Amino acid sequence: MVHDWIDTVTDAGRGLLERRLRLGITGLSSSGKTVLLTALVQALLHPERLQALAAVQEGRYHAAVLRPQPNQHLPRFPFEDNLAQLTQSTKWPPGTRRQSELRLSIRYRPTGLHGRLSDGVLHLDLFDYPGEWLMDLALLGHDHATWSSAVLEEMQQPQHEAAARDFREILADLDPDLPDADSEQKAMQAAEAFRSYLRQRQEQESRALLLHPGRFLLPGELEGAPVLTFTPLPPAKYDTAWRRRARSQDHSLRELMEQRFASYRDGIVRPFHRRHFMRLDRQLVLVDLLAHLSRGSEGLKALDHEMQSLQEALRIGRSWLPRRLRPGVDRVLFACSKVDHIPGDQHEILEGLLARSLAGSLRQTRFRGAETETMTLAALRATREVTQPESPNRRYVAGIPIDGQQEVAHYPGQLSLEGVPSDAFEVLTFQPPTGLSGGQAWPHIRLDRALQYLIGDRLI
Repeated sequence: MVHDWIDTVTDAGRGLLERRLRLGITGLSSSGKTVLLTALVQALLHPERLQALAAVQEGRYHAAVLRPQPNQHLPRFPFEDNLAQLTQSTKWPPGTRRQSELRLSIRYRPTGLHGRLSDGVLHLDLFDYPGEWLMDLALLGHDHATWSSAVLEEMQQPQHEAAARDFREILADLDPDLPDADSEQKAMQAAEAFRSYLRQRQEQESRALLLHPGRFLLPGELEGAPVLTFTPLPPAKYDTAWRRRARSQDHSLRELMEQRFASYRDGIVRPFHRRHFMRLDRQLVLVDLLAHLSRGSEGLKALDHEMQSLQEALRIGRSWLPRRLRPGVDRVLFACSKVDHIPGDQHEILEGLLARSLAGSLRQTRFRGAETETMTLAALRATREVTQPESPNRRYVAGIPIDGQQEVAHYPGQLSLEGVPSDAFEVLTFQPPTGLSGGQAWPHIRLDRALQYLIGDRLI
């Protein structure tokens, strides 16, 4: 819960006015959350390149320090480990595999009368979690039957038939509505085949997927727990109530999976949503739009559907109730990440495509009372722009490919506001920039504008 000017404390004999802000960093897998959060903290610790942040530009930003986090039950975001990897190797830090939190406190001089009396401190609590868990929020609107129907319908699409073949063969051999003393073993076998299907889908699309239980792929502390052994099932072909009464007390496979789906939804997803998402004040939603564009028109169609489901689950928006009684996100930034992978003369087009793709989500979010903004950014710039003698009017991005050793100049293709590029569009993945230091500001693109939107009004 956020409190505006909540109290006055003594620090080295001087009164400080303190505020708190809880910022969620969300996005689907491979959108760059870990790098963004690491670079965001590094930028606030070394704010020289944050000239679009008003407090820095006006000379009112004094310093930021890492502080002990208030929540003693959440892991701490591994900022120092990520910092070491980015400054000492050519590899990006590993993606988010569990929820984590980090507190960073910013000391600044307020504007107006407050600034004449004392400095202020903004305690910024940053919350990060896997993109796979983010997609679990869509399960809150389903029971086992409706979820099964949606997932099985998705499996029937031609592009997914090969990945789903083994699981569907197992389903065909089951009668889920008969009492079965071996229902536990059959559930485990079916769940493993379903998990294999999920892995193949994620590898194919390089992202978390709507309606696919995230902890099947990143179980965390639930590794091996029975609650992760459920699967979708086809509709019952007949009424089985009389069979259950006439036979033993063994559960049917359907009963077992219905119970476990409900336990997953109500015992894991719903408390996670209540404890963390409903306490957020601001939300940064990262969108890997370039990856969607690379997948063609189907990638863009999926994007707005996913974002609408997420904003519904996150309860983005204000309420007529006081904030202490019903918290809610009041400001959301939808940001296209990794914009350094395309030339700067296409950034404006990309932002237009982002706003168009998210039109439904943005409208719903504004209707709920939250402010919204779209932006393209690169939290850590890994490329530079160059030209080539043979094409002096075309701009390229130059960097070292993730699996290479020498710098290359790459032209990804031409974006258009009309939609998906007609010709081949391909973005490369680059290594982190060389020469990074833990004691200096890092190169970025519009990270300062993002911070101004997300926290700038709390530094006045």
